[in-house]
Amino acid sequence: MQYSQSRILVFCKAPQVGKVKTRLAHDIGELAATRVHEYLARHCLQQIADFAIAPIELWCAPDREHDFFRACSSEMNIPLKQQVGDDLGQRMQHALSETLNQYPSAVLIGTDCPVITADYLRSAFVALSQQKTVIGPAEDGGYVLLGTYVEQPQLFSDMPWGTSQVYAKTVARVAGELESLPTLWDVDYLADLRRLQSCAVNARLDMQFQRYLESRGV
Repeated sequence: MQYSQSRILVFCKAPQVGKVKTRLAHDIGELAATRVHEYLARHCLQQIADFAIAPIELWCAPDREHDFFRACSSEMNIPLKQQVGDDLGQRMQHALSETLNQYPSAVLIGTDCPVITADYLRSAFVALSQQKTVIGPAEDGGYVLLGTYVEQPQLFSDMPWGTSQVYAKTVARVAGELESLPTLWDVDYLADLRRLQSCAVNARLDMQFQRYLESRGV
């Protein structure tokens, strides 16, 4: 494992109906959207574990007790951590602060971007080794990855989360050198799900996920 002293922090919500993938739920229903959330999370964790670039921690919300989290931890030997804070910014800042107190750098991602590759993640850690903050832009104006080697609380306070301004505002607040990676996309709407199905093989979706998408007529 090339960056064994650093950490990859995967932020994930418990698959609770009506509380995840709410925009996608408008198109396919809350139950189906929750199932997609589960598939995406498992895909993300399994892929990153297979990449073996740096150790993974699964940061859970609202807590670590959900059966889904426990199953992922058991099956993939991933430690569970508790997200702490009143909003996304506080939770991200807390996770990075806790990690950087123990390790030289950390990369934080969500589970909504199924096309992150090993090379993409590796390039993030290369940037961190050069003492650069690294960010992976998302097509919708947010970001799919944030990596840092030093605490930067200004990146997380008073941020309009869930809007197209997040990436630009974050970049404007970064202290020191910054490296932006290529832009990727999240799965938030039905069109994104169709896009994912069209590149299922390249994205290395497992057959169960592929069959589910086919069964939904995506």
